[in-house]
Amino acid sequence: MRLAHLSDLHLYPHGALRPADLLGRRVVGALNLFLMRTRSHSNDVARLAVAKALELGVDHVIVTGDVTNLALEPEFALAADVLAPLGGPDFLSMIPGNHDYYTPAAIAARRFEHWFGRFVWAAGEGDYPAWKDFPGVRLILACSATKPPPLCAHGWIGVPQADRIATLAREARDQGLFPVLAVHHYMHVQHSVREITGFLLDKGRLRDVVRTSGVGLVLHGHDHHPHEMTVPGADGCPVPVIGCGSTTLFAPDRGRRGRFNVYDIADGRVTVQRWQVADQGDRFEPLPG
Repeated sequence: MRLAHLSDLHLYPHGALRPADLLGRRVVGALNLFLMRTRSHSNDVARLAVAKALELGVDHVIVTGDVTNLALEPEFALAADVLAPLGGPDFLSMIPGNHDYYTPAAIAARRFEHWFGRFVWAAGEGDYPAWKDFPGVRLILACSATKPPPLCAHGWIGVPQADRIATLAREARDQGLFPVLAVHHYMHVQHSVREITGFLLDKGRLRDVVRTSGVGLVLHGHDHHPHEMTVPGADGCPVPVIGCGSTTLFAPDRGRRGRFNVYDIADGRVTVQRWQVADQGDRFEPLPG
């Protein structure tokens, strides 16, 4: 199976934010959006990534959260338009990030699920984790987005979801399928303020799930910089944990360029191709190695 991994699109249509939206958490979020994100993330680069994934002949695409900035309806509409060329749920899977759950109102209204639930569950809406089976592979879709304190972006898996992830992974192994877990928040440690304000609160629990359940690959977002590591898995086998970084970054003068990955999964082995937007911002090109 060939799987493309995009993340942290942070799409924003011009004029989407209205004065009436500037309540609660969105006040700080709006400052961050206009001072940082609109200068760093490109809607056009998102479209280039979608086109390149299709050109590469992948079997499926996973987007590991944060398709929006402030969980605004126009942002979700733009995300739906950008991702539309990928077609239906047989070709595209999505999970929410903390920005897609940006306000209590967005969470209560299940705004992400309203727009993209069909790319999570086979029919309608349900509980997390969800899963999809493909030839040789089971894709497990977890939700780490939650309602964090002000100025924070923490994630949380929780015991029921962790137990279900473990069960789904074990069942997959019993059926001869390779379990791939998709989650928004990362499992590594960042030596910065991000580690204080935005880490996965129960990352130890998730590591235990990976260590005991047979999960073979973990894909994540949240960290806009690409990151790869391994953690101990079942029978001591190392499990790759990979964040492709933000796909839509385009600030080459500051060394920030969008990335996405392609994984070829066969016979229990994973091969990674890494793609990065060119300096001109007009195409994605492969990275060596």
